Amino acid sequence: MSNDVRPSRVVGILGGMGPAATVDFYDKLVRATPARSDHEHLRVVIWSDPTVPNRHEAVRGTGEDPTPSLEYGIAQLLQAGAEIIVAPCNTVHAFLPALLVDKDVEFLSIIDTAVDAVVQTDRGHRIGILAADGAIECELYQTALRTAGKEAVVLSDTSQRRLMETIFRLKAGPPEESDVRSLTAALDELERSGVTTAVVGCTELTLLIGSVQTRLQLVDASQALARRTVERAH
Repeated sequence: MSNDVRPSRVVGILGGMGPAATVDFYDKLVRATPARSDHEHLRVVIWSDPTVPNRHEAVRGTGEDPTPSLEYGIAQLLQAGAEIIVAPCNTVHAFLPALLVDKDVEFLSIIDTAVDAVVQTDRGHRIGILAADGAIECELYQTALRTAGKEAVVLSDTSQRRLMETIFRLKAGPPEESDVRSLTAALDELERSGVTTAVVGCTELTLLIGSVQTRLQLVDASQALARRTVERAH
C-alpha cells in the first residue's frame, strides 16, 4: 500500500441473505467509492451465510430463530476487524439493532439510509414501499417514514403475495422475464395509488431495477446504504 494513502475503516458485510444481493451490494460499494487506484478502495470483510433461518417466518413466530446464526456472523466480522457493520438485507433489520447495541462497532441501517435518501429527494408525503413480508409486517419502513413525516403506501395483499414469489425466485437464481413483469405490475399499482416515489426495500428486487420501466422515482435501499458506507468508512 502506498504510504500516502490512508486506510479506510474496515467494513464488515453481513451477507448471504441472499448471495446475489450481497454481490450486488459489494459492486455498488466499489462503484460508489471515489478511488483513483485499487489502494483507495475500502477495506472490506464479507461474511456470506445463506443458511440463516428464514427471517420472514421468524418475524411471524412460525420459524426458527435466526439470531444465533446472526450473532455468529457478527462475531466473525468483529474478529476480522470490522469497524462498521452493514447488512444488505432489509428484513434482517428486525433483529440486528438488538444484537449490535452493546457491540463496539458502528452499525449502518439500510432502513435509515433509504429513508434519508427519500427525504432528500422527494417532498411529497406518501411514499410507496416494495419490500418482503417480514419488513412489511414489522413495519420497518412504515415506522421510519412516519418518524420522517411521511406516509408509507404498501401493496395490496394479492400483489404482495405475487411479489414475495418473485423475491424467493430471485434468492434461488438469476432473474427471469416473469420477475421483471411482477415488479413492473407492483410499481404500476403504487403509481395508481398516487405516489411519485417508491423505495425498493428488498435487496433481491434491487437486481431488477435496471430492467423495469416506470414513471416513479425509485430509491434503491441497497444503493443508499452503499453510499452512506463509503461516507462513513473514509
